[in-house]
Amino acid sequence: MKKKTPKTSLTKIIIAAIIPLGITSGSFFGYQAYQKHLENKIYSISEVVSFPDFDFKVTKAEFKPVNLPIDQKTVAKYGALDKQENCDNFSKEKRYNLLGGGLGWSKYGPSDYNICIRRNNSRNEINRYSSENKQLVVDYSITAKNNVNTSKLTVWLEADSGRNLASQVDAFNANQFFEGGTQELIEPIGDAPGAWYPDELPQKYIPLFKSDLGGDINKGITRKGYAYTDIRNAENSVDIKIIYKKDGKGQSRIIRLNK
Repeated sequence: MKKKTPKTSLTKIIIAAIIPLGITSGSFFGYQAYQKHLENKIYSISEVVSFPDFDFKVTKAEFKPVNLPIDQKTVAKYGALDKQENCDNFSKEKRYNLLGGGLGWSKYGPSDYNICIRRNNSRNEINRYSSENKQLVVDYSITAKNNVNTSKLTVWLEADSGRNLASQVDAFNANQFFEGGTQELIEPIGDAPGAWYPDELPQKYIPLFKSDLGGDINKGITRKGYAYTDIRNAENSVDIKIIYKKDGKGQSRIIRLNK
C-alpha cells in the first residue's frame, strides 16, 4: 500500500518553493520601483546623483555677467558701449554700393550717418541683453561605477520658462560690435567710383554650450565637464537634466538650481 504524504509536509514543500520566487519577484519589482523613485526625484545642487553605472555631482554653479563676443578693437575705435555716438556729426550722403546682376555701381548704399545709427542700435541691444540676462556656468564630475559609454550620455540645461536655450538670439543679427560684424568704410579699389560699405554680416549667437565628454569613461575613473547658458532675470530656476541611454532604455535625473 502506497504511503500518503502528510498534508502538513506537502504545505511546507509548497511554501518552500514559493518563497524564493516571491523574494526574486519582490527584489525585481523593488529595484524597478526604486529606479522610478530616483527618476521622479528632484535633486538639490549639493546632492550626488546616482545612476547604476555612474555618480554625477555638480561641483560648482554660479551666475556671471553674460560673455558676449564683443570686438574690443571696434569699441576702441567707436567708443564705449554705454555711450551713444552723436550721429548728426556724420554725413547723410549715400555711399556707393555694388548692384547684383552685373548692373555695376550705384550710389544707393548706406551713408556714414546710417552706419552710425546701426552702431548705436547695436549698443542698445547689447546693453538691453546684458541687463536682462546672466550667464549660468555649471561645472560637474562623473565617476564611473561601471564602464560608461559617453555617446549615450547627455547633460542638458532647461529654464523654468520652457524656452529653447539652444536657439539663436536674433536680436544680435548683424550686430556692429560683434567680432567680424562692423561695417567699415572701404576706400575705392578696382572699378569702384568711390568709397563704399560692405553688406551687413549675420552674427550667430547661441548662448548654450556643453563641453565634450570625450571617449568612454572606464570603471573607477572620474571625468569633469561643464555647461553654460544665458538665463533671463525673469527665470527663477534651471534644471540640469542628465540622460543616459543604455540597452535601449533611457534613465534620467533632474537637479534643480533655484536662484
